[in-house]
Amino acid sequence: MALEDSKHRDLHITRSGLEVLHTQINGDIEPAPYNQLLGVRLVDAREGAVELTCQMKPEFLNKIGSGHGGFISSLLDNACGLAADTVSRPGHAFTTMDLHVRMLRPITLASGVLRVVGEVEKSGRSVAVTTGKLFAEDGTLLASATSSLFVLDV
Repeated sequence: MALEDSKHRDLHITRSGLEVLHTQINGDIEPAPYNQLLGVRLVDAREGAVELTCQMKPEFLNKIGSGHGGFISSLLDNACGLAADTVSRPGHAFTTMDLHVRMLRPITLASGVLRVVGEVEKSGRSVAVTTGKLFAEDGTLLASATSSLFVLDV
């Protein structure tokens, strides 16, 4: 099965993942479509780590008024995957193998602008292990995740 066209993937052919992320931070390329939908903004990328922000909105709540698990997982998956990208070589990109999410506190509209940090724990030739942490605007840790990602040739 062929993947859909992607400007980000095309950039990975000749640039490192960190270089691709910097083109996004600098505004030379738009965020991925899914991140645009959620309003996720990449604000920092350095080797082994990224930081994202996202404004909490009513659309992200579940039926009981807390952040939907799929939304929370998406934010953490983004951070873990983009952290892995910071160590990818030209011609390669990472994709998620597994994601383990822990919801630690309720996420509500009062959580404000969410901050998500992703870090690389270990990166090898074919697999990376990353962690993600999701914080409320006041700095409270709301959720965390671990992820394994494998390298794809682009």
